[in-house]
Parts: sequence; C-alpha cells; structure tokens
Amino acid sequence: MRITTWSKDERSELANMIRRDQPIHLTVARVSDRGHRARRNLRIDEIAPLCDSLIFEDPKFANAADLYSAPPAQSGCDAQVTAIIPCNRGMPIGIKALQSQDVDIDIRVFSNGDGPHDVPGARVVRAKWEGHGPTRARAIDDVETEYVLFTVDDAMPLGQGCIRTLVEALETGGWEAAVARQIPWPDADAVTAARLRKWTPPGHKVVPMEQTDHVATLYRTETLRRFPVPPRPIAEDAWWSRGRRVAYVPAAPVLHSHTRHPKTLFVRNRDIHKELVAMGNAPAIPHLGAAVAALPGVVRPTLAYGPMELMNQLAEIAGQWRGAVIAR
Repeated sequence: MRITTWSKDERSELANMIRRDQPIHLTVARVSDRGHRARRNLRIDEIAPLCDSLIFEDPKFANAADLYSAPPAQSGCDAQVTAIIPCNRGMPIGIKALQSQDVDIDIRVFSNGDGPHDVPGARVVRAKWEGHGPTRARAIDDVETEYVLFTVDDAMPLGQGCIRTLVEALETGGWEAAVARQIPWPDADAVTAARLRKWTPPGHKVVPMEQTDHVATLYRTETLRRFPVPPRPIAEDAWWSRGRRVAYVPAAPVLHSHTRHPKTLFVRNRDIHKELVAMGNAPAIPHLGAAVAALPGVVRPTLAYGPMELMNQLAEIAGQWRGAVIAR
C-alpha cells in the first residue's frame, strides 16, 4: 500500500487491512508531495509499529521506521506470563498477537454476556460479570506464572517482543507495574487520537506514570497477591495505583482506541468520575454552574469535527457532573 495524502480513505484501507490480518507493507510518499493536513497528521510513530515493512520515499525519514517500529522477537527471555482478558462481546482481537510473542503466554478469557464460549489458543472461563475489579481479582486466584498481563478484548499487542519489553522494563528501576503505549487505530477520530497521544505519548525511555491502565499493564503475580486489585466496578486500575511505583514503557505498543458515541461517553464518564471523586480527587464538574462554565470549551472541537462532536462533548460534561453528584 502506498500512502500519498493520508486521506480518510487511506486510513480506512489501512485499518481494514489490520482487521483482516493482512501483512502491512507500506510506502509513504514524499512529504513535499502531500498537503499541510497530511504533513501534520501522518504520525510516523503511530504508523511504524503497525507495519511489517515501511519505506519512506523522502530520505529525511529513512531512519524513522527503525526508531518507532514495534519490538521484534528476541531469544533468551524465559518469562512466563498469564494474560487476563475480560470479554463480553465477540472474539478478542489480540489472541493471535499474544500467541506470537517471544515469551510464553497463557491466555485466559473471562467471558460473560455475549462473550465467546470457545477461543482457539486460549482458556475460556465463563463467569457472571461483577465489575472490572472483582473480575480481575478473581482471575489471579489460580495464576501460576510469575507475571500477569491485564488487557482488554479490543487491544492488540504490536510486535512479537511487546510483552517481553514490558517484562524487561518491570525488572529495572524497582517498578511494581509496567504500562504499554496505546496507539490509536488509523481510522480513529482526531479527538480520540489526540487524547491517547497525551495519555501515552511516543518515546524511548521508561518513565514514571500516574497510574496503571488495564488496556495493557504487566504485573508480577506476587505483587498482585500482596496488593490485590480493589473490588471496584470500574477505575480499579486507578484505585490500585495509589502509592504504587508505575512505569510507562513507550517502546511496548498496543493498538487500541474506541469510537466516540454520546451514550457510551456519558456512561463511562459518569462511572469513572464517580470512582475518582470517591478516591478523594476533586470533581472535574462539581455542580451545574461548572457544567455551564465548561460549555465554551465545546465550541472549538465542534467547529473542527462537526455536530456529532458537539453531542460527544456535552455527553462527557454531563457524565462528569453526574458522577460527582452520585459520589457525594
């Protein structure tokens, strides 16, 4: 595939190739041949980890693929990891990627609702859904490996050395958890992509992070037995992280992002902000007056991305306000 303008069609084509599990061999046209929007939005640090091979026609970017490529397989690491994946919809997308890692991974899918009864290459545990915290806490009971990876059914590790990179980071610097970098899907909306870049930015060094993120976080099993996952329905990763030493590992990328919908955004913001306020954090939107004061902030994204983004922004504000009210 050759990228020339980084148009919506090109982004969609690349995303569909990934969904079809096709090899990604990409050629990127010279920067001077593309428009301003493409030069601004085409992120080498987000494209390179997706590709099996990457060629830049512009020699200025000749080394970029090596700098940001997903970690390849290496020999010599005998780590054993149990991957815990709660799932209530379809088939987890990261199973094949986890199976291809250069460390031994026991994949366990904790399935409920419309989740699968059988997943090739994984052990399926059908269990009643009791919330994110209780599900992950229960999953630790019969883990026998030294390490545990908490991840989700719509996240995909990139590179055969992704999980090993987390293991290696965890064993340096006295960390208690190691968090992977989240890369948005090529066809993700601009708001989601920008927020993920802020939450898990590109880089090469392991640095401290405010909290774990169960999209993809590695722990020692012994650590989770000494400090169990709190039985919270959501934001259990934020609760667990208080007082913990958490590492962010930008060289371990996973593909993960959500499509924005008003109803989903309202519910998620309500539930997460309820937990954050219960933890002792100041509410983002403590009262209706604050909600009204936040309204001017929706103008710019609405002008940039259209009427649906207005609904998304309002849903987030309403959810944050409602979460604060419930937490009182």
